[in-house]
Amino acid sequence: MQEELLNSVIKITKTRDVNSLEYSLVTTLQEFIQCQEIAVYKDLQDFGRRVIECSLVLHHENAGQYQWHDTHIVESPESELLSCLQSACIITVQNNNGIEHRWLPISIFDKPVVAIKVVSNHLSSSQQVLLNAFCRIYENYLTILHENERDKLTGLLNRQTFERKFKRLLEKQVRNQKAHNRDNNNRKRQPESYSWLAMVDIDHFKQVNDNYGHVCGDEVLLILAQQMRGFFRASDLMFRFGGEEFVLIFEPCKQEDINEKMQAFMDHVRNTHFPFVKTLTVSVGMARISPYDFPISVLENADKALYYAKNNGRDQLHFFDDLVQSGAISPDNANQDEGDIDLF
Repeated sequence: MQEELLNSVIKITKTRDVNSLEYSLVTTLQEFIQCQEIAVYKDLQDFGRRVIECSLVLHHENAGQYQWHDTHIVESPESELLSCLQSACIITVQNNNGIEHRWLPISIFDKPVVAIKVVSNHLSSSQQVLLNAFCRIYENYLTILHENERDKLTGLLNRQTFERKFKRLLEKQVRNQKAHNRDNNNRKRQPESYSWLAMVDIDHFKQVNDNYGHVCGDEVLLILAQQMRGFFRASDLMFRFGGEEFVLIFEPCKQEDINEKMQAFMDHVRNTHFPFVKTLTVSVGMARISPYDFPISVLENADKALYYAKNNGRDQLHFFDDLVQSGAISPDNANQDEGDIDLF
């Protein structure tokens, strides 16, 4: 038993990203506790908006069969889940059939950010000790991974996590596409809906640093990152690539919808008060993400569109496919030697 426990701890702490850590925790808990259901809920609250994401669920079916459920936003969170996240306390309830529902809070820097839900017939004292211990191991290691994945200044995801997050998004798209192809219902398909990548660059940022100093420049970057987190959905991926460069990844939607959203954000930036800087603008290059794309290819496409925007007046948004179709740029001419963005 002791050897099995040690091996489980080693398995959990061997992971190098949050998604793998969650998977290791859930499988370990199921191995030692034998639950009917284990789920991981994340509080994606930003600027007063509480959004609960169910990032992983393992459900025990009949005859020892298990089923995994994909990530989804919880539209109507259970009151016990909300109480767990708000109070940072373990919440336990039992239904009329004797089934126990237990929520355990996970905190980063004393702030509850995750709740682990465990559904079981009854947990013995030793099982409760194991459950609490594994959750504390998960909490400690999650804090370390969180620090490693985040940009120190802005708190956005850092550049080193981009490829891993991108690949996970594509894997999810491939699964969804296969599921759609197997679906025999008469649902109307919307081939015009895609995931999108936006490359955002602050216009004339060097002048901000030169005229007002790097402390002011850092404050501008911090405020812009805060505006991004407040403006976009909590489920959108936001990265700082270094300097004044940011990358955003959006879930599938129509081009006209993402264009409207990004135009509104650019207008929001124009009307945001930054220290010393009267008016700040950004240039944006957009690229479509298809299920079998390579990260470098999508980044290059967005960079070409961004380069075009910055060389044709700045404070503009351009889509790579539109520029190619109009003949404004060539898909084979990357212009990387002249661009502002060093991809890798």
